[in-house]
Parts: sequence; structure tokens; C-alpha cells
Amino acid sequence: MLALLGALGFWLWTVLFPSPEKVVFRMISKLGATANIQAGEGAISRASKAATVSSLFANDAEIAFDVNEAGTRTLSGRDEIHEAVMGGFANVPSLTVQFYDITVQVGPDKQSAEADCNARASTDSNRDFGIRELRFQLKKRDGDWKITRAETVKTLQ
Repeated sequence: MLALLGALGFWLWTVLFPSPEKVVFRMISKLGATANIQAGEGAISRASKAATVSSLFANDAEIAFDVNEAGTRTLSGRDEIHEAVMGGFANVPSLTVQFYDITVQVGPDKQSAEADCNARASTDSNRDFGIRELRFQLKKRDGDWKITRAETVKTLQ
């Protein structure tokens, strides 16, 4: 009986106070899940999802991503990220985003973290953007984890 109570207490502790690795993992997973848009989804729902996506980023966040052969595009600040997400969500009938193989490394100070994953995005018009490797840098600010930088990782082709 004592062992059962101890196991229950341990489980409850991990649910109520998850490790930083789990918090960051869930945050990156939430980012991918929120970026999915269904065909016929209304403007209010898309705007709500865009607000949720941008809320995961710090005010001074930066996103740098490769746009095929066109080079790297950089978004600076939460407002610019929000505008880009809103524009992207408004211009596609549907979008499917999947994050695979998420790995999280929390810094020794427990106030910074880095997450790597593979991402695949496609639209309903059968446009597949391929698989990209992404790297996220996060910092804990005022008790909340926020993405401070996101970038595509250049890999050997």
C-alpha cells in the first residue's frame, strides 16, 4: 500500500511539475499542431490560431528560414511573425504541418533550451514543401518558456 501511494505521489508530482524538457517538447508540439489549417476553416479560427502561434514567441524573437533557391528570409519581432502567420493562413486553403523527432536540450542554468526537429508541411493542392530540419532556441522569461529564435538548418544535399 505504501509503495502504491509513493508511486501515485511521484506520478502526481511529474504531472503537476513537469521537467523543463517536457515543457519545451510540449510547446514545440503545440506549435506544429496549431499551424494546421483545415479546408473551409473560418477566418476567426485562423486568426485565433495565428495569435496562438505568435504567442509562443518572445517579443524580440527572430525566425530565419530558407525559401528554396531564393535565399533566407528573416522575420524579426512577434508582431512581424504574427503578420506573416496571418498572411500565410489567409492564403492557403489548408495546411498540414508535422514535427518529427523532436529533441530538447535544456541549458545548465535551466533558463535556456534548444530544440531540434524535422518538419514537413504540405497544402491540399498537393504542394509539398519537403522535409526541413529546424532548430529552436528558447528562454524562460517570467516563468514562461518563449521561442527566441527559429531557423532552418542547412543540411548537405
